[in-house]
Amino acid sequence: MAKTSFIYSNIRYYRFVMSLLYRGNYYRRFAPILRHISGQKVTEICFGDTIIAEYCRKKSINWTGIDINEVFVQNAIKMGLKAERNDILSISKLPEADTCIICGSLYHFNVSLESLFTKMLECSSQIIISEPIHNLSNNKGIIGKLAKASAKVDGKKQAFRFTEKTLLSALNELKEKLNFTYLVVDRFDKDIIIVIKK
Repeated sequence: MAKTSFIYSNIRYYRFVMSLLYRGNYYRRFAPILRHISGQKVTEICFGDTIIAEYCRKKSINWTGIDINEVFVQNAIKMGLKAERNDILSISKLPEADTCIICGSLYHFNVSLESLFTKMLECSSQIIISEPIHNLSNNKGIIGKLAKASAKVDGKKQAFRFTEKTLLSALNELKEKLNFTYLVVDRFDKDIIIVIKK
């Protein structure tokens, strides 16, 4: 049995499937994130693709990416980008940055949000979250099947998905514990984009 879903086994597969899931608008999903990047250092966790990294390189912003997927990490390294393979939850400290980004992967940490947010807030004074809040795996047909097929990472099935209500509820609880503010700054397709400040 495959340890990871097939779409994570090759960057081309990943981009193809994501393009289908975003109905041809996959690359456009990053625009609202890019608009809110500030400073000269970016740490992107669970980066997957290199869209944000390539934007940072063009803008002379130092980008560091961390992902558990060796395929994604090696793809980034071959492009001359600073990427490392690591389990975010096992890292004691994330690389210092002006902006920390997590795009489309927050649901992987739904049982470890406080630990994750503590690390991100120690890393940076600004966090950008872009997270799907409409679960496509409930859809019938090819889109639903592709969404289900993408729900296995490092041998673990990822059945949980956020809705807008559950995500904002989690943030409201965490902001009291960890002393931060947040603002919903944009929406794109099935994603909600949130900027957190400490």
